Amino acid sequence: MNKKTRYIIISIIIVLILISSYLYGLISLQTGERDFALPKEAEVMAVDIIPPANEKIILEKDKSGQWWVNKNHPANEFAVLNLIHILRYSAVHQPVPVASQKKINENIEKNGILINVYIETYLLDFFNLFGLFKIQRPYNSFLVGENATETEGTYMRMAESKNPYIVYRPGFSGGIAEVFEPGKHKWFDPAIVDLEPEEIKQVKLITNENPGESFLLKVSKDFEFLFSDIDKEPFPGKLNVDTKKVVRFLSPFKHLYYETLLTNETLKESENFIFPEYAFRIVVDDRDNNRYDFKVYRRYREAGLLEPGELSPVYDPDRFYIELDDGQRAIAQYYVFGRVLRPLSFFVEDE
Repeated sequence: MNKKTRYIIISIIIVLILISSYLYGLISLQTGERDFALPKEAEVMAVDIIPPANEKIILEKDKSGQWWVNKNHPANEFAVLNLIHILRYSAVHQPVPVASQKKINENIEKNGILINVYIETYLLDFFNLFGLFKIQRPYNSFLVGENATETEGTYMRMAESKNPYIVYRPGFSGGIAEVFEPGKHKWFDPAIVDLEPEEIKQVKLITNENPGESFLLKVSKDFEFLFSDIDKEPFPGKLNVDTKKVVRFLSPFKHLYYETLLTNETLKESENFIFPEYAFRIVVDDRDNNRYDFKVYRRYREAGLLEPGELSPVYDPDRFYIELDDGQRAIAQYYVFGRVLRPLSFFVEDE
């Protein structure tokens, strides 16, 4: 056998190995009509949540590991991790009885939510020994119906199948349909401001209920503090500021989260509870010139109802409404925000 022939044979062998590894990778990803759960070792890279009528939700992980909603909004990590947990550990409880399949299929096809799951794998997979060239591939597609009333599970069906199943999470009470909620408000990161004190350049707080307590606080890189009015004019006389209180004021900006982002339905309902004028407005600028701007609206304890002996409605002492800089409205807790809703007099030491 001459040298040229050996090269040809070796080249053919290499090509066959590469083709085999590519085909093995494809075959290893094939799923059956009961394979709703992901392999435990699978790295989920993206999930499409496609309702029959509303906007499509794309959850996608970037190279740094950060999850995003529709490529432009940070995702709620807790909600995403809970979804992935269900995707890994769900199991088939039982097939839908033949007598019920037609009705369940009609409901799933009309109202079901389509889920597409994408995982990270290799373009060339050498029989699970090692791989080359990481890529993202679709793993499975299935439809999620309503929760089954007669069992602890949810009607689900592979997109290309006609055989529905009742799927459940072992050890989990109730159905799992709500995990695949298509409303994008569920998937948004609830953080309004998430800054360390040293990242903050300035904070403007406007107290609409008492304008004289409004202020602008500038924070130098050396962590020195300068107070002025909101028009950047110095206050008359020298303020005797308690710097410890300023530090305590800046610290909570690391964890300012709303509780619930309002949907179209709850937004309309909120009009019965919200005070007409905002109580506070906070504008935070960081050292990278990003701005965080939100307004705090008091919330009536009940929809305009008076308690006996009250001259005016009393606001809810636990929760209030926040209007974000993009116009969205959320419910938040005083427990979380109370330490940043401080008037100017809070920082001034007594003479």
